[in-house]
Order: sequence, then C-alpha cells, then structure tokens
Amino acid sequence: MLQEYGTAAQPLWKERLGKVADGAEYCLNAVLALMLVVLVASLVYQVFGRYVLNHAPSWTEELSRFLMVYITMLGSASLIRRQGHVAVNVLVDALPERLRQLLLWIRDAIMLSAAGFLMWYGHGFAQIGARRASPALEISMYWPVLAIPISGALIALFLVLGRLDPRYRPGSADGVAKTPEI
Repeated sequence: MLQEYGTAAQPLWKERLGKVADGAEYCLNAVLALMLVVLVASLVYQVFGRYVLNHAPSWTEELSRFLMVYITMLGSASLIRRQGHVAVNVLVDALPERLRQLLLWIRDAIMLSAAGFLMWYGHGFAQIGARRASPALEISMYWPVLAIPISGALIALFLVLGRLDPRYRPGSADGVAKTPEI
C-alpha cells in the first residue's frame, strides 16, 4: 500500500516508520523539556539559598552542569532528523541535483562516523568515569558522562530515520522537504 507525500507515492512502511520516529522525537523533546525545568529550578533554588538562606547548596551547581551537558548532547540529536542545525547552504543549493545529493550523502556518512565515534569512545570514557564519584551529588561519574554515547546513538538513529522519512529528506528539489532557511 502506498501513501502520498508531495508528488511521490511512498510505501506504507515508510509512513509507519515516520510515525515511530515522530514518537521517539516527541519523547526525547519531552525529556529535554523536563531537564530544562529541573535545571532552571535548581538554579533558582541556588540563588534563593545564597541570598535568602545565606547558605548556597553545593549540589545545585553540579546538577545544573550535568543537566546542561545532557540537554546539549541530547538536544543536538533531537535536531538531526528535521535538519534543524545551523547550516550555510548557498553553495550546496547552487549545485546540480545529483551532485547535491551526493554531497549530502557524504555529509551524512561523515556524521554517522562521528556518531559512531561518540558511541565508541564515549562508552569507554563513561567506563573510566564509573571509578569516580562526583563531589557534591556523590554519584558515579558514569551517569553524567553517559550523555556522550547516548547522544551518539540518538544522532545515528535520527540521521537514518531522517533519510528514510520522505518528509525530511535533505536537499530535495521538489520543495517537499527543504532544509529550513535561516
């Protein structure tokens, strides 16, 4: 069974895969929003403690730092599928269609390699961090450093899902899935 996206009919499995990817992206964005709320709340509590209670809690700064790392790394993965990262496309858009698609495939291969690098070496780094504890929260440093391999896996996943989803195909000339203009 085929579904219509723009001018080309797409197999039903691609539509279902797109819905699964939408759900995964929605869940990731919800987790990111929750992390941002906790980050802001911990910073507000730190300011309150410092200026009202005259005793700043030590754990709020460390928690904020760890959350900032997670928000940055996971947020980067969240933008991959929809081509949301800042890009200068002047030269790429000026290329003929076949050359543009080749260049975008090469770009995606490099990004996939970088994601693999993040997963491989990030996991090793997290294993090293497991031997240490954070000073204020006294948790294993494995958990904060785990943001690196998790983001690498999510970047790879969303990169592949973005390639398979016809709504977000990079550099399409028919206007169905253009890269966002800034």
